[in-house]
Amino acid sequence: MTLETDFLHLPRLSRRTVLGGAAAMLAGTGLRTPAFAQSGEVTALMVNAMLGPTLKPIAEEQSKVKISEGAFMSGTDTVSRLTAPGGARYDLMNSSFAFSRPVVMGAKAGQERVQPIDLSLIPNMKNINAPSKAGIGERDGKVYMVPHSWGFDSILYNRAVVPDDAPYTQSWSLLFEDKYAGRIGWWDVAHQMLMAAGLYLGHAEPEKMDRNQLNEVAKFLISKKKNVRTFYSTFAQGSNLLANGEIDVCYGIAPMRNELQKRGYNITGAWPKEGVLSLINASYIPKDCKNVEGAHAVINAMIGEAYSRALTEGCGYLSATTFGDENMTPDQRKRYGYGLFDGSVKHYQLEFPTNMNMWIETWSRVKSAA
Repeated sequence: MTLETDFLHLPRLSRRTVLGGAAAMLAGTGLRTPAFAQSGEVTALMVNAMLGPTLKPIAEEQSKVKISEGAFMSGTDTVSRLTAPGGARYDLMNSSFAFSRPVVMGAKAGQERVQPIDLSLIPNMKNINAPSKAGIGERDGKVYMVPHSWGFDSILYNRAVVPDDAPYTQSWSLLFEDKYAGRIGWWDVAHQMLMAAGLYLGHAEPEKMDRNQLNEVAKFLISKKKNVRTFYSTFAQGSNLLANGEIDVCYGIAPMRNELQKRGYNITGAWPKEGVLSLINASYIPKDCKNVEGAHAVINAMIGEAYSRALTEGCGYLSATTFGDENMTPDQRKRYGYGLFDGSVKHYQLEFPTNMNMWIETWSRVKSAA
């Protein structure tokens, strides 16, 4: 079991125990469990929380497909796997639309690295809400990417140590400045860390930073590196560092916050004045998919009513469908971040950098600096 799977399917419980418990719950409600309804298997690579213990049984039941998960690391890792020699080796993949689209779709028609999606097999496309339609990857009348959910990245912090109303808590400065030196964790991913730093330093479109601007960001990060207790490479590691009290502040994603709060930890996420970093998660089918019909069925199930209603409570992501917040109170919508849709939560989408290689080189310099 990987750390990623361990975190996102509850710690100290085996996968069999968790899924068995979920199956028992379904049986108690009169729903058929996936074991009785499977017709083939789909291998999927997506943020594992999307297939957590309350969500995977729904996706499998609705699609009539067994889903076998890969261990998600980051959007960068996912698109790298899509372009790997020998093929992606997954039937279905899901990652940030804005970041992944240039790789998934290619520069022009004919350069797509994925196959067109047959919308006749995705009747639940009618459920996609208006803001999420920006996450439909379309070219020449064909659809290659289907929006699944919205996520947003922010700063997670321990409320017993960091006051909710402190000035630092209202800004990305919480992740960089000296106030909590030695208690900070950074995510070891060039894209998100440089975007957050660029936004904090006043760059209106940080993904377009040139060499000189990236050098300035690198200089700033290197000067603040002394405040960092550790770098983490998986969501599980970052979550466990917070849960164990080894750090009190870290770069974090919505599913991390959701899971920690479910486990009773006094952890929350900041709403920085510069804006949270938002993303639309989109699904796509690699050209070497071995179960095309099954992949379509899973995409359809994950934008269906049952899955959409369970998504936010299940993992912290915002559903890309009209069902996601339909029955939520105003307080619930605010707490989960559905204000992204009406503008009441300031956000900036994680766009693909103009020169990703330059970003990776810049981050490597930050990490290797003394």
